[in-house]
Amino acid sequence: MNENLWKEMENSMKGKKLLTLGIAIAWIFSSVVYSIAPANAAWKPSGPITLVIPYGAGGSTDIIGRLLAKSMEKYFNVPVVVENVAGGNGAVGAQRVYNAKPDGLTIAMLSGSIQTIIPPTTAIGFEPFNMSYIASTHESVAARFVSKKSGFKTIQDVIAAGKIRYLIDVTSGGYGLPDLGTALLSKKNGGIKYRPLATTGGAESVLRLLSGDADMGQNSASTTVAHIKTGDLIPVLIESASWPLLEDMGIPKSKDLYGYTITNPSAVVGPPGLPALTRLEIQKAIKAALDDPTVKANMEKTFEMVRFKTGPQAKGIAVAARNSYLPVLRSVGKVLIK
Repeated sequence: MNENLWKEMENSMKGKKLLTLGIAIAWIFSSVVYSIAPANAAWKPSGPITLVIPYGAGGSTDIIGRLLAKSMEKYFNVPVVVENVAGGNGAVGAQRVYNAKPDGLTIAMLSGSIQTIIPPTTAIGFEPFNMSYIASTHESVAARFVSKKSGFKTIQDVIAAGKIRYLIDVTSGGYGLPDLGTALLSKKNGGIKYRPLATTGGAESVLRLLSGDADMGQNSASTTVAHIKTGDLIPVLIESASWPLLEDMGIPKSKDLYGYTITNPSAVVGPPGLPALTRLEIQKAIKAALDDPTVKANMEKTFEMVRFKTGPQAKGIAVAARNSYLPVLRSVGKVLIK
């Protein structure tokens, strides 16, 4: 082998060693930076946060959402603006957030209907379970109410009237959990006559009952407790697993009388693809709110079942609730989307 060839090979080997050493140093440096940066980096909002409430103002989701927004403002030191986007029993507001940029600046508080029974029964064009689950603040209690003006005193009075005439059943719009509760009540009692009256949410539903526009309706605690105390709203059936205040009043449970229960979980969610660090920081802000004694006390005044859940826990509860509702929906003749 001639001398020139030896020199070419030697230079080539030196170059490869230098290249290999350079790659190794770069890899070590990038690995150190990668391992340190995520641990030290915390997401900070670049501007105001919008918390979408997919119902009209004054309902349980709206009341708790506003308490949460006020606390989050202090945590992040930016405005947190509550935006009421009613329609489709939560579908319109949820889609507004579904289509938003996944930067943490647009989030929503969902209730049970849009997570559990609307997707399998209504073509809404998106899947809420594909959204980024951040946390949960509460689960809403549920009961069936009539107004003092109706003359009804018990659930048996309501059923008896529904055998004779059409009852106006106030709902939150779309086909939601209040509708399912009425369908189950009818099925378990051999059929009652009723027509739904859609509204923008729990607050308007109460007003419709109080004004005499509706005969009955399912609702939660935060919008009804004040009217229960005055006697203007009369609870006749607890439809959630429990509601201690009404249980102390001797109100019967749908589970005991008719074998059904309504589960209404909440969830704070963001658009699909929300980065993990962003989800974690918003989750921490929500946990801090529920740990704050003042916020906690105000949330407990809503009489909803206030309790913190992580994003995965909140999604797991919603998935389990939807799965449990599928055979129930079929039992009342609701056609499921394939």
